Amino acid sequence: MGAKVYLFDKKEMYYAGKAKKKQKSKEKIKDKKVDQSWSASLGGLYKVINWINLNRIYLPFAKLPLPVLNGLGHLLGHFGIGTSRSVQKKTLASLRALHPTFSDQKLNKLMVASSKYMGTLLIDVIFRMTYATDHISKFMDFGNTSVLDAALQEAKKRGTGVIVPTLHVGQYFHSPLMIFRHPNKYKMDTIASIGNLPMWEAANRSGYDNLFIFASTRFNKIGSQLESHLRKNHTLLIYHDYSSKTQLRVPFMYGKFPYLIHTPQSYISLHKKTGAIILPAVAVPDGILGKSRMIYLKNQEIMDTSRKYWDAPEKEFHGRVATAINRTIYPYVWQYTHVWEEIMRFWALRIADKIEFAKNISLERFIREIQNKMHKILEGSYEPDRPDDKLSKLIDEFMPQILKSLNDATPTATLRPHKTKIMLTGMNGIQELEKLCRVMQKELTAKEETQSSLLANKLLMKLKNIA
Repeated sequence: MGAKVYLFDKKEMYYAGKAKKKQKSKEKIKDKKVDQSWSASLGGLYKVINWINLNRIYLPFAKLPLPVLNGLGHLLGHFGIGTSRSVQKKTLASLRALHPTFSDQKLNKLMVASSKYMGTLLIDVIFRMTYATDHISKFMDFGNTSVLDAALQEAKKRGTGVIVPTLHVGQYFHSPLMIFRHPNKYKMDTIASIGNLPMWEAANRSGYDNLFIFASTRFNKIGSQLESHLRKNHTLLIYHDYSSKTQLRVPFMYGKFPYLIHTPQSYISLHKKTGAIILPAVAVPDGILGKSRMIYLKNQEIMDTSRKYWDAPEKEFHGRVATAINRTIYPYVWQYTHVWEEIMRFWALRIADKIEFAKNISLERFIREIQNKMHKILEGSYEPDRPDDKLSKLIDEFMPQILKSLNDATPTATLRPHKTKIMLTGMNGIQELEKLCRVMQKELTAKEETQSSLLANKLLMKLKNIA
């Protein structure tokens, strides 16, 4: 019969690539470009890939030795993707955030390697993905599968399943293959966007009836189905490094890289509702691109954290568990930076933050918007043991005083005749508050607002003492 592909956004269900049930949908789904991964932005190219795979045009290329096919990818990446100034700028900014001690020469080498990887990944998807699906043992090492076996057995006793967060590292589409092609034929769920479906359809086979693909990025449409499947001892594979900028921000790697990063929360909600075991896994390159080895990671910190904060308020529970997951899984991003598909989005989206101001904004409005942004930072992020209540009280104590201390003629005066912004990317929460305070103080000093400037400086010193 093949994998079941549920198109929740279009209300269709596919079996082995053919529509079994269809209903017209009035709703048109368009993903925001800023939230797309590199592969998802390929758009119509997926249709070409699908045509190549369905007509088996890939066969002469797929049988080429790995170094030869990878070489073609390197050329495409280096002279195609790697020549884009925008790609270079975004990649270098991300690399500096991940490797702050590296020299410019070393960062440039990583940038070139990343571009080559992107090209190789594209060639691999076009010419080798379907072939690898049919000859999985040639390209994939299932790794320490006993860890998954044990987790599923334990989950079954609890009446639940296993959630496997993974990363877009190497040939990341090998991760689902190495779960649903497990000798025990575990029932596995995964999530895909509508745009990615041609890739799944090309890889689909009549024997893949243990695979369930939920084609929707809208959790409110698929959450109840996933919950039901987890209670039937399914494995849910989900990509942890793909999120939107509306999701909770927690430390990237607590204790090492403390800056805040948007982190998926939907599967943590599923874990809380079902008690499902969270077991991260990563498919890393096995000697050469094209071959992968599956590594199931130690999840003790994650599960211990979950148990400890199970009855805590929702934000603390989610924040603590998300922080533990990040600290467990993201070291593999640091280790395999040059073969991480999400590298371009890291600085520009995942750890990005800013506040923008309209042109001709008044000084009073400028201060009020900074106050609102400070509260949004605290509300939209979580850092273990950050004293949010104390910080909120400080903001609400000092900001009204700063406004009240303005000279009578100043509040309505124009601060800037043009649009402006304050960049807050790559910081932890208190660092963001400090920068907002410093910029505010600078503007107050420039406007000769002595009393307000002194109050802003006093607030800044108190923030630094908390840090």
